[in-house]
Amino acid sequence: MKMKIVAMLALAMNVAAQAAEPLDVYICAGQSNMAGAGQKEELPAELQAAQTNVFIFDGAKWTVMEPSKRVGPEVSFAYTLQRALNKPIGIIKYAKGGTNLAKDWSPENPASLYAKLKTTVAAAGQARKISIKGMIWMQGENDSRYEEMAKAYAQNLTNFIQTARKDFNSPEMPFVAGRVNPPYAFSNLVRTAQSTCTVEGYSYIDCDDLSKQEGGLHYDTAGLVEMGKRFALSIQNLQ
Repeated sequence: MKMKIVAMLALAMNVAAQAAEPLDVYICAGQSNMAGAGQKEELPAELQAAQTNVFIFDGAKWTVMEPSKRVGPEVSFAYTLQRALNKPIGIIKYAKGGTNLAKDWSPENPASLYAKLKTTVAAAGQARKISIKGMIWMQGENDSRYEEMAKAYAQNLTNFIQTARKDFNSPEMPFVAGRVNPPYAFSNLVRTAQSTCTVEGYSYIDCDDLSKQEGGLHYDTAGLVEMGKRFALSIQNLQ
């Protein structure tokens, strides 16, 4: 009960500040490992609590971030980054499992997930003043299954970053990708594209040593927590 009251007070203070400076916002996007299958009860205690200086957009309004039953890397990412910056931040998370960059996330496809992300970001900006300060991206396994998509990943990633920066009015937006799992036939093509991208303000994190669930495709709670921390540190290094 006390935690909920603190979260409500934090939200009220945030609403009062909306007329002032824009909220610095970070986008978390990708497929299943960004959506996450981590369990709230397995999180460290500090990550199970409401983060009173972190706000997340639920598609209609901004609310204080508090982990739901299932979580992704956004929880530890936000916690680590907010403490480093020592100021309120916002999170926009948009992720869907089993999706590829070549078609499902293509900015050239008017019905793509990217188009829906744009709509979400626009709605978030209507709900309060925001400034997009960075984007983390955990995606690529689906493209790794098909040679044509894997070969095109390098150019598609470049186009995706450049388009996002333009559309989100953030020309120097730091962009960090998580290097994907290697189990599929053309994973090395995607992994190479992610690790050799030369777009300025881009970086990637290595996820090979992070703990996973049985089957080796999805990260467990501990793996997702460490992933979020690595994303946060990489974003800081680019700012």
